[in-house]
Amino acid sequence: MQTNYTGVVSVTIPLVRRLRGQGHGTLVLFSSVAAERPRRSNFVYGSSKAGADAFYQGLADSLAGSGVDVVVVRPGFVRTKMTEGLEPAPLSTTPEAVAEAVARALRRGDGTVWVPPALRFVMAGVRHLPRPVFRRLDF
Repeated sequence: MQTNYTGVVSVTIPLVRRLRGQGHGTLVLFSSVAAERPRRSNFVYGSSKAGADAFYQGLADSLAGSGVDVVVVRPGFVRTKMTEGLEPAPLSTTPEAVAEAVARALRRGDGTVWVPPALRFVMAGVRHLPRPVFRRLDF
């Protein structure tokens, strides 16, 4: 919670002041698909990412027209040293694919990035599952 939410907010506020003052810049938040609907297996992590994600979405709205842009990146399972030995989730990705998606978003001015893009649709479905059905899922 300290790292994923409190730390993010604490660092972002002075950065926003600086970027507003200069009239341009871009902030990028590495959120997670877990922010979309925290699961019982990782609800602390998911809720901390959800808080930071919501903060950045509101921040983006508050900065509209200021010259300061906000990009929220929502990757799924990323195959890294940290996840080594874990069973990769469906639609898992690589750090290189995440980096490419962020670079593309910066060039195009996208506000939200799903990596891989198909997760946008998967998570839209997950978000709307009735709670009794969601609770039975084992993921």
